[in-house]
Amino acid sequence: MKHTMLVNAVHKEQMRMATVNEKGKLIEFNIQMSVKEPITGNIYKGKVLKVERGLQAAFVDYGGVKDGFLPLKDVSPGYFVEPESPQAGGKPLLKAGQEIIVQAVRDASGNKGALLTSYISLPGRYLVLLPNKPGGGISRKIESEEDRKKIKNLMEQIKIPEDMGFIVRTAGINRTKQEILRDYQLLMRLWKEIYKKASIINAPLLIYQETDFGVRSLRDYLTPEIDEILVDDYETFRKMRVYLKAVAPRNVRIVKQYKEKNPLFESFQLEEQIRVIYQERVELKSGGYIIINPTEAMITIDVNSGRGSNKRTIEETAFKTNIEASEEIARQLRLRDLGGLIVIDFIDMADKKHIAEVEKSFKKALSIDRARIQLSRISKFGMLELSRQKKQSTIQEISYTTCPYCKGSGLRPSLEYAALGAFRKIESEAVKGIYSELRIILPHEIAGYILNQKRNEILNLETAFGLNLHISGSTEMPWDKLDIRQIIKEQVLEKLAVQEELPLKAAENSVLKDEQKEPVKKKSRRRPRHKKRRTVEMKTDGSLSAIPPVTTTEENLPAMPFPPLEAGPLVITQTEAKETVVASEPKEPAIPINEKEKSDESF
Repeated sequence: MKHTMLVNAVHKEQMRMATVNEKGKLIEFNIQMSVKEPITGNIYKGKVLKVERGLQAAFVDYGGVKDGFLPLKDVSPGYFVEPESPQAGGKPLLKAGQEIIVQAVRDASGNKGALLTSYISLPGRYLVLLPNKPGGGISRKIESEEDRKKIKNLMEQIKIPEDMGFIVRTAGINRTKQEILRDYQLLMRLWKEIYKKASIINAPLLIYQETDFGVRSLRDYLTPEIDEILVDDYETFRKMRVYLKAVAPRNVRIVKQYKEKNPLFESFQLEEQIRVIYQERVELKSGGYIIINPTEAMITIDVNSGRGSNKRTIEETAFKTNIEASEEIARQLRLRDLGGLIVIDFIDMADKKHIAEVEKSFKKALSIDRARIQLSRISKFGMLELSRQKKQSTIQEISYTTCPYCKGSGLRPSLEYAALGAFRKIESEAVKGIYSELRIILPHEIAGYILNQKRNEILNLETAFGLNLHISGSTEMPWDKLDIRQIIKEQVLEKLAVQEELPLKAAENSVLKDEQKEPVKKKSRRRPRHKKRRTVEMKTDGSLSAIPPVTTTEENLPAMPFPPLEAGPLVITQTEAKETVVASEPKEPAIPINEKEKSDESF
């Protein structure tokens, strides 16, 4: 079946490559975002910061945001130096401060830095050149003994330095000596340029960056089945033709520039198929569906029969659904570029022949995958485990960012839970008894809930502690946050100023400073050398007592964006959330809650 490669590079912020068959079904997909350019394959000159013997690894500054992680097993012997002291046991070591050429094997993710190696590999169209790793090899995807023997005889005719190695890629099958030699010479010139540049610059610095997106698409995804390549950007089209002229001149004719007004992917009806890649649920033609759920430890895939239960028996329904799901799962692994440990929960089957048939079908569907895969058998619990090579970030990681409100959980606290948490924080501030006024800014719905449902409690706080509460809503306030601005009572400041022998303004700053201190997690047993200022509370007899500080920002609630405010008679003032402020001049008093209750309006 003939395939068509489509390269959508007209927008430099997002470049995409897709391969479709004659029926228009998406076979391969790759994407690159300008804000998240991958570093996998890039070559750097780095500096060793420290060597951790316990981890058997070194941390290398290669110029990235986080230091790279270099396992000692991936360090070329040429970089090891003899130890200066006999305590090292006479074994060669990697020293801190040593400069070394490294290549990124995996992008940085989360708290983990990029994974590095000193064994450089330069991929070409038909070969992978290994400049500092002697030996030759043939791709494991080439299983035919006849093809492997033919390639081995061909490579023996090409003179490769003894200190270098190579791997023949799958695309090298049935290629002539001239084609292989041309690719080898191109890679050798590239390595000489990299080595020359590394010898005259200081670490850390990027030496070589992976090639253009269109060229990389040709190098990694061009197969004999592809008989046409359409490119909608002229500059990318030109670079792809230049590359093919150098490595595969007979394929230049299949590269064509797409000049139609209709967007390239839209003309092949691909946008809907691409949208499914980002969903966790994938529908099957029989009515069943699969659920793909990436987790921190592994990727779990669940197969469900759904509406596809129109077969004669449960066993037949499970078998047919599993066969269809195995083909779709293999396709989704390629399209999403999922890697690491993957566990598939197939529908339980009792017939051993059916189990063997599903395993065979799944193995066949995985045979066209470019990544290295280790596959196990279906267990007695209906689980199948496999490990897929992870070369770069997944399609979803490249295109999406984690929600800043729910942190990826997809959940938020209910209105009642969030409102009560906010009210408790207001209550803890009010009971200190040192404030004449509190101005609280909350999300609209939470502010409305407190004003409507907690009116009596607010009135009691105002009456008991002699303060005014102003509660307002803000469209910019996250769901789990609140802002409290305090005005301290004049008599409290005067008492503190007399006790501490401070000016009135300095007393204000002292109280505010104590309020903003973080609570101590664990008390020290040592006696403090200096007397610390503490937040004060006005007692009924006019004396002052210390109370522990309390933070004024709600941090304990899960995050989630708030929904729009429902229509109603309540009017809430929109204000900007700002830092906590203490007013030094008396403000105009607010209308007490009890005065509001006299009106006929209800919140």
